[in-house]
Parts: sequence; structure tokens; C-alpha cells
Amino acid sequence: MTKSSANPFRTRTVLILVAAGFILALGFLLVSAYGDRIDRQRGNIPSPASRFATGFYGLTKLVELAGGEVSMSGDPADRPEEGILILTPNAGTTRAEMDIALDEAAGPNAPVLVILPKWISAPQRNNPRREQRLGLLPPERIAALLAPVAEASVEREKPGPLVIRTSLPIPAFRPPEQLQSLRGDKLYPLIAAPDGGAVLAEIPGKNIFVLADPDLLNNHGLAHRANARAALAMLAGLDPQAPGTVIFDTMLPYGSGGRNLLQLVFEPPFAGVTIALLIAALLAGIATLVRFGPVRREQRAVPFGKAALIDNIVSLARRARRTREGGSAYADAIRDWAARRLALPRTVQGEALDTQLDAIPTTTSYASATQRVRAATTETELLHAAQALDDWRKEVKA
Repeated sequence: MTKSSANPFRTRTVLILVAAGFILALGFLLVSAYGDRIDRQRGNIPSPASRFATGFYGLTKLVELAGGEVSMSGDPADRPEEGILILTPNAGTTRAEMDIALDEAAGPNAPVLVILPKWISAPQRNNPRREQRLGLLPPERIAALLAPVAEASVEREKPGPLVIRTSLPIPAFRPPEQLQSLRGDKLYPLIAAPDGGAVLAEIPGKNIFVLADPDLLNNHGLAHRANARAALAMLAGLDPQAPGTVIFDTMLPYGSGGRNLLQLVFEPPFAGVTIALLIAALLAGIATLVRFGPVRREQRAVPFGKAALIDNIVSLARRARRTREGGSAYADAIRDWAARRLALPRTVQGEALDTQLDAIPTTTSYASATQRVRAATTETELLHAAQALDDWRKEVKA
């Protein structure tokens, strides 16, 4: 194993991979937590955030540009005490949802404007940013939305001049191509169709107003300047106590919008805990990087070289407790080596060979060193005796 193979990635590469993984994981969590809100902005459900023809994004911007105050409310408990509340039910709104929304919204100081749906629409296949109308909602479906507060029937007729039947200073709207109106005993028309049907009706005693045709206030209708002027005057006239203050309900088009667990992670009061955990993880990563450093190479079980081989032999001898028995073998090996080195006759063996070797003039006595090696009883004695015999061998070799 080479040094380069022990570290296949550079430190910079690892840091980039970790950072990219963290960013992608965080993005996945954010999309999982707030993906429904992104879909709301892109969907064509009639809502204050929709920019399609049937949406009411233009109405929110119109009120803001006119100096008014616009707020979105998904919880009745958090709604402002003043201002007209606008409900925008759609084709998927149930009667029960409408009943709950009206019960929680209506009040003596809180006028409510209900803008009824009209169209069945969908984004265009070739141009998803634009909307195409697939048809009109059934009148019975629209009438069911008003059932909790009033019995009414829905009518549709050709456009004509609208009749203002109220003292409110409301300019004339430009009627749409196909006008939608209401008829009912408990409806008082403030703006009427040419045949007498109520386009803008009041439900007496409940402070609830109903706009039968949404094409007067949606993005498509507000493209006409006359409708924009009439819309501002109508909203101010319906709520004279707080003109210009408009509250859009988001429960009907979007649902209750309760926060899930992932949203709680990124929102107060748990956002502080999340930030603290991220900082702790970052510090732990830095500490780990500095503490442990580069990868430690795994060593071989049996290293290369004569020294490693001798160390292994000694280790095995020690485990077998036969170290002292190596002294005689070492003395015999030195004796055989000396006989070959000095070219002595092979017939000379045993004590005769020891006598001839001891007769060699050296500083170290061969007989004394050999006797010490063979008589050693401990590893220390054997080591010193072997060193003395090795000194004699060096003198002979020289």
C-alpha cells in the first residue's frame, strides 16, 4: 500500500463533498417542509397569490398600490380586528368548510365579502404560465356554497349595464362576457344585473356580502381600468370604518395550513435549537479533522527484512520458553563457521576443534566465550556471552 493509496481524496475534495451534501440535504428538508407553499404560488386555484386569470393577485396589489393594507390569514384567532375579510371558495370547497369559514369570520365589526367561483380552468399544456377555461361550474354546486347563510339560485345571462341599487359611491363595473348573478329571498342586491339578479348582494343582519361574478375582481377583470376603480370604491364602501384594510382568507383555497414537524424545525421557537445543533455538528467536524489527522496505515503482520525475521524467531522462542537452549546452538554455529573460515580439516571435530580454535591468538578467549554461552541460565547472561563470542568471530574474520 502506497502513501497515495492510503489517502484517495484530498482534504479539499472531501470538504467540497461534505458541503455539497449538507446543502443538498438542507434543500431537501426545506422543499419537504414548504413544498406545498411553492405549489400554491404556481397553482391556478383562485387565491390571493395566484397570478392566473381566475386568481386575485391583482386585487392584492391594487389595494397596496392605492395605499391600503393587505394581510393573509390562515387562522381566525390571528386575524386583525378591523378590515373587510374576503373569502374565495373554489370548486373543491365543501359546504362544511364554507359553513366553518362563515361562522368564524362574520361579526358586527368584521364585514365579510364572499367571492363565488365561476370557472373550471387549468394551466395550458404548451404554456403552463397561462390558463385556459374548460367550462363553467354547475349552478347547483355554486348555490351549495351559500346554503349555510342563504338559499339562492345561480343564473347566467348575456352582459349588459349593471345597475347600482345602493347609496354607496360605487362606479359602474364593466360587465364580463357572461354575467353570473344570484336570486334569493334573503339576498338584497347592491349591484344588479339587467334582469334584476344580484351581482353584489347583502345578507341582511349578518354583515356578509356576496359577489356572484368573480370576473369583476379577479386578475382578468381588473385588467380593465373601470373595474379597478370600481373595486377600490366597493371595498371602501362595504367597510366604511376601516377603508383600505383588506384581509384575505387562505383557509378555503389552501386548507388549514397547519405546520408539520419539518416546519417547526425551521421556525421559532425551535429554530434556535436547530441552529445550535448545526453549530455543534460543525465544531465536532472541525475537532475531528484536527485531532485525528491523516489516515493511519495498517502495518504488516510479518514485516520484511532479516531483523524482522530474527525478531519473530526470538518472540516465538520466548513464548515457548526455550530461549536459553539457543546458546549451545549458537556456539556450534560459530564453531562451524570458524572451521570453514580457517579451512581446517573436516576430520577435526569436537574438543579437538575447540582446542585448535582456542589456540588462535586473539584478544578474546574462544574457550571462555564458548563456555559462557553454553552455561548461560538467563537471557541477560546469554546476551553478554553471545556478544563476547561475536567479538571473537570478528577478530578471526579480520
